[in-house]
Amino acid sequence: MRKTTMMLAVAASTAFASQAALAYQAGDVYVRGSFEKADVTTDNVSDENAFYLSGGYLFHDKMGVELGVGESVEHDFGLAGNNLGTMDRMPVNLLVNYYPLGGIEEARVQPFAGLGVNYTRYSSIEEKRAGDNIDIDDDYGVVGQVGVDLTLTSNLSATGYARWADVDAEVDNNGNGIGKTKLDPVTVGAGLTYRF
Repeated sequence: MRKTTMMLAVAASTAFASQAALAYQAGDVYVRGSFEKADVTTDNVSDENAFYLSGGYLFHDKMGVELGVGESVEHDFGLAGNNLGTMDRMPVNLLVNYYPLGGIEEARVQPFAGLGVNYTRYSSIEEKRAGDNIDIDDDYGVVGQVGVDLTLTSNLSATGYARWADVDAEVDNNGNGIGKTKLDPVTVGAGLTYRF
């Protein structure tokens, strides 16, 4: 009888520990790798797919910070129907995320919403027309995201999300402003999140 009671106590404590590990808690650190598609709002820049890597830290059961960097991806671009060339675009996002179910041990689904700052870097511009010398200014703007983590194990989750960023690009040719292209990409992604 005593041996059975002890075995039940050990099993119960193990079950409780594994459930407790599911809870998002202050002090958690995570890394996420994902594949995403950015749909820009202008016809002057092509939509592209990319890899995205992010990491985060929960400073409260329901709040955390996240820093993410997208792969530098080549886009075709133009203005007023003219194909001007290709350029690389790399987004960097710093967000504060809110987890409404953070701290709840039984929550296997963890929705989140975030708000922060986007930095978009443009590089490797290749012009199609002779005589063009195009420069696209880097840009800062607001970024917001919503998503959900679906717990697979105590450390691993499948993640899906959608993100919007305010991105306006000033375009110069030979030192003269030739316009602004408003990208405002809506990005949809999916990947895996590992929580330490």
